Amino acid sequence: MSKLKTKEKIISLINDMIENRVITSSDLQRFAVTGTNTFDPEGVRLSYYNWYMSLGIEQVIQRRFELGECPFSETELKLAEKQNQIVICVPKGLTRIELGKLFRLESWVLNDPLVTPVTENEDCWFLTPKSSTPEFLGEKGIDLEQRFDRENKINFSIERYMVFIARMRFLTGELPDQQYWIWLPSGRYDRSGMLMAGFDRYGRLSIHGWMPQFSASFLGARYGIKPKSEQNV
Repeated sequence: MSKLKTKEKIISLINDMIENRVITSSDLQRFAVTGTNTFDPEGVRLSYYNWYMSLGIEQVIQRRFELGECPFSETELKLAEKQNQIVICVPKGLTRIELGKLFRLESWVLNDPLVTPVTENEDCWFLTPKSSTPEFLGEKGIDLEQRFDRENKINFSIERYMVFIARMRFLTGELPDQQYWIWLPSGRYDRSGMLMAGFDRYGRLSIHGWMPQFSASFLGARYGIKPKSEQNV
C-alpha cells in the first residue's frame, strides 16, 4: 500500500473517531506542528487553525471547523512584519454570539437584535497595525467609514474587532485600546447609529451605539488591509 493511501485511510479513521465522539479535535493538539514559518502562508493558516482549535471552537459552533488558505504571499507577510502589522483571520459563518463565547468576551451587543450582524460569508483575512492604541483620534465615524471605503480598506465590525482583541491578547498578553474607543463602521445600531468600542480602566469591554457624526480625542479607528490578490475586487 502506498504512503498516500495509508495517509488517506488514517485521516478517514480519525474523522470517523471525531464524528463518533471517540476522540475530540482538541485531543489532537499535542500532535500539532509548532514553530511554523512566520512568512509561509500555509504556516500562517496552520497557526490560526491550531489556535482556534485550542480555544475549543468546535465545541462552541457544534460543527467541524475548517479554514481556507491564507491569501497573503510570503513577500506580503515579510513586509507586514517590518511594518509591525499582524494577520487577522475571521472564519466564515461565525456569529458574534459564538465569537463572544469562544473568546470569553461579554457585551450587550452580542444578543441585541438592533445590532446589525456582520457574519463573514468567506474567511476574512486582513493585516492591521499591531498597536495598543488606535489611529485617527478625534475624527468622525462617518468620515472614517467613507475614507476606508475609498482606500479599499476593511472597516472593522464587532465580529472583526473581537478576533483582533483575542489575537492581540494572545500575542502580547495585553488588551488593546485601554481607555480608548474605536469606531466600528461595518454594521449599524438601530439603522443609523454606529458602534464604538474599547476597554475601560477596569479592563472591561465597553461598547456603545452613537451617532457617527460624533468625534472625541479618545475615539479613533482601526482598519484592515486586504491581500494584494483582493485589492481590486
